[in-house]
Amino acid sequence: MNSINHTRILTIQEFAKIQSGVFLATAPQGEIAYLQIKDLLAESPEKTASRIPYSPKLEKHLLQKGDLLFAGKGTSNLCRVVDFEHPAIASTTFYIIRIDDGGILPDYLCWYLSQPKTLAIIKSGQVGTGTPLIRKQLLENLEIAIPDLKTQQQIVELAKLQQKEEELLKAITEKRNLITNQLIMNKLK
Repeated sequence: MNSINHTRILTIQEFAKIQSGVFLATAPQGEIAYLQIKDLLAESPEKTASRIPYSPKLEKHLLQKGDLLFAGKGTSNLCRVVDFEHPAIASTTFYIIRIDDGGILPDYLCWYLSQPKTLAIIKSGQVGTGTPLIRKQLLENLEIAIPDLKTQQQIVELAKLQQKEEELLKAITEKRNLITNQLIMNKLK
């Protein structure tokens, strides 16, 4: 991977816009998903989230494919790239990061923001004790190492393989425990 030698170091504000999510009242019959942190843990958060009714005023808050949702409140600091099929709006617990530079993959930036070293920098700048908050300025000034597109894509693919491996290892462990426990229970009968 010699192309890493051509890595650019940019602050997020040099290649993206960051805005906060909005506070809205939910309604059972709404057409738009209103995303909270708990929703990002679901496979299809836009389907399980609370709803809000459509209004033309909401157009400017609608998430676009490729936007990043970064949890700016609390301790989770989840990051997820928007790839939803249904319209959605982020709550105030999120920062929405919209990349302006075609040379940066959203999945790469999300991976980078989720790395322990990056999270340590972010957490060191949090304010508040009950529900820690990340200031928008901290994210805007966060330096990101950006290799060429090919290297970014390779990193993203490797990260996906690592995630799949973790899921498979977890499933194997659960099955092994189930079988072992069943064998023990059979011996006790």
